[in-house]
Amino acid sequence: MLASHRSMMLGARGAPREKSFAQNYIFNLIYQIVAIALPLITTPYLSRVLGADGIGKYSFAQSIVSYFALFAALGTTLYGQRQIARAKDQPVERSRLFFEILIFRAVGAALATLVYCLTIMPRSVSPILYTVAAIEILTVAVDITWFYQGMEDFGPIAACTTVGRVVAMLCIFLFVKDKEDLVIYVCLYCASLMLGNILSWWGLRRYIVRPRGLRLRLLYHLLPALALFASQFAIQIYTVLDKTMIGLITGSDFENGYYEQSQKLIKVLVALVTSLGAVMASRVAVLWRSDRREEVYPLIHGSFRLVFALGLPLAVGVTLILSRFVPVFYGPGFEPVIPIITVLSLMFPILGCSNVIGIQYLVPTGREKLLTFSVLAGAAVNVVLNFFLIRRSAALGAAVASVVAELTVTALQFVFVRREIRVLPVLGLLLRYGVFSAIMGGVGYAISRVAPNGILGILLIVLPCVAVYGILLLVTRDPIFAFFLKKKRDE
Repeated sequence: MLASHRSMMLGARGAPREKSFAQNYIFNLIYQIVAIALPLITTPYLSRVLGADGIGKYSFAQSIVSYFALFAALGTTLYGQRQIARAKDQPVERSRLFFEILIFRAVGAALATLVYCLTIMPRSVSPILYTVAAIEILTVAVDITWFYQGMEDFGPIAACTTVGRVVAMLCIFLFVKDKEDLVIYVCLYCASLMLGNILSWWGLRRYIVRPRGLRLRLLYHLLPALALFASQFAIQIYTVLDKTMIGLITGSDFENGYYEQSQKLIKVLVALVTSLGAVMASRVAVLWRSDRREEVYPLIHGSFRLVFALGLPLAVGVTLILSRFVPVFYGPGFEPVIPIITVLSLMFPILGCSNVIGIQYLVPTGREKLLTFSVLAGAAVNVVLNFFLIRRSAALGAAVASVVAELTVTALQFVFVRREIRVLPVLGLLLRYGVFSAIMGGVGYAISRVAPNGILGILLIVLPCVAVYGILLLVTRDPIFAFFLKKKRDE
């Protein structure tokens, strides 16, 4: 599976040959979409088999497990990617860093699992469900995607994730037959995570040499990893705490089920907008360290272009087809997800911008504190709004709180980098693609007034919208094509 990459690599004896932005973007996009979209393929089936309440029970349990998985990683995902990117041309140094960070994550996973077993398990209402869900914590110990991201080799990640998720998807259709099979579904989902992580080790020997005099240096990695952990923890607050608070405040498995199913669709589409993030983060880290900083800003500007070129029409398009899409996709009983998804679709351009500034710029340039501050501010806004809005509007209130929180994060980050990244050109991009999206939306709305319900109606709306938007890009000779096909310069 990974042998096809040999012709493009120099292996552990030197640095890998650089790929174009298009290659790494496509590989990372495959990874992001496979990780989220393949489970989405099973969503119509699971919605009908497990129901909103069954999905809600797992959603609440998974939100609890996510906190412990986050503590297990302790910020080493972003930290490890950055450190490996900086040492990618030094086989011995990158190998030493790999083993040190890997051991660090293993210790974190062991401690997090122990604390989970001592604190959560004795109080859980469904011991078997919470036991199986805990597998997700253990996957942190064998997850090495951060290493491949640092090496700017996204092919193995995409391939191994695809295998794990395809196996899980097939098993779900074979073994999950009714509501009583909820634990089987959770087991298959967690097993797919573990399988994908284990398979990714197969191609590791091309990059790793046996370091001499290996020192654990856990304390050496602890403080910088903690700096990144703070921001990741804050992000987790307004991406996972929503589910926890919905369950605690409403006491309804149905509301959590609606929110979970809405999030699944939104995450797939957000991946289209933010998948360049990991690719760009590694590139910016290399350029910044090698004093080629003048090359960073055109790349960041190109990232903003991609965010608006994809995020704005996605938000418009999703809104146009939701009333037809939800009954077909989720089945009867899931109509409450329509307004939730409509609100969450605003996240596409907003989250895309915060990904560009935070993940693609602040982290690679060593300014995690600014990212942490912005995210903590957003988390505070989210928690406060959740207390009021969830009581008033349940899952819909949580969606509104998430959008406002993400808008807070993005606004603060723009303030932080206003002297480095010019805001007016970014606003120009927002206006350009906003106009294109509005024209596309006008055409789609006119068609939606006469289009039938069901799949035919969706196609009659989507296809002309895509054609209109594509024509607008081609007629104006939009630079997005040049950016996407641009090759990386050799170091």
